Amino acid sequence: MPSGDQPQSETEPPRRRSGRRPGRPRALPIEEQRRLVIDAARVVFAGEGYSGATIERVARQAGTARSSVYELFDGKEDLFIAVVADAAERFVQRLTTSFRDSADFELRDYVAHNFTTVFELFEQDRETVTVLLNAERGGMEPPMLAVADTRRRVLATVAASTRSRWENLGVDVGAASEILSLMFFGMAEGVAVRQADDPSWDRDALIDLLTDFTVGGLYRLARYPEVLEAAGRRKPVPEPESS
Repeated sequence: MPSGDQPQSETEPPRRRSGRRPGRPRALPIEEQRRLVIDAARVVFAGEGYSGATIERVARQAGTARSSVYELFDGKEDLFIAVVADAAERFVQRLTTSFRDSADFELRDYVAHNFTTVFELFEQDRETVTVLLNAERGGMEPPMLAVADTRRRVLATVAASTRSRWENLGVDVGAASEILSLMFFGMAEGVAVRQADDPSWDRDALIDLLTDFTVGGLYRLARYPEVLEAAGRRKPVPEPESS
């Protein structure tokens, strides 16, 4: 026997192999495990789409085993619903924070700040936006509910901010604040998607264009508040006649 090898003592307990497998440590709290898997799944669903994503790919991205993912989620659809709901919350919180932080800005700075936030969402958190857009296009009912709720919450935030600014000018815009918020977000989303898909567009120039277009329109509306007031008056919808 080579001199460097010592026989194991008969009284020494046998060495046990570690049962820990590579990947996610089993000691992680359940919420941290879910966070790890959801973050990995967001990357996979954004890159592969719903049909191309698999639990195996998600597990590999998360550095864990397929069985560990199934311990947390019933399957791909259940995981996708969780990812969409999480993406929706990330999106809403980012925009809500932006509007809150800029509430006291002068009008042009306020508009530019929030247009910039939308562009940054598409640039810096592209996976979140992609997951939401894919869910909206896919027509799967539970994720679609999350996306619809996201739009509702974002538009409500924009509408509340819009209404407050007009009230400070003594103009009662009524329900027109909802339409103005839809116009604001619709323009921001459409142009941000175009620029994210084709970076040859000058991002700052597009934000300036959107800002000046919006501010110019708002100044013009301030001269003719009756246009806003008329748009904010909702007509009662007659009840359908029962057969």
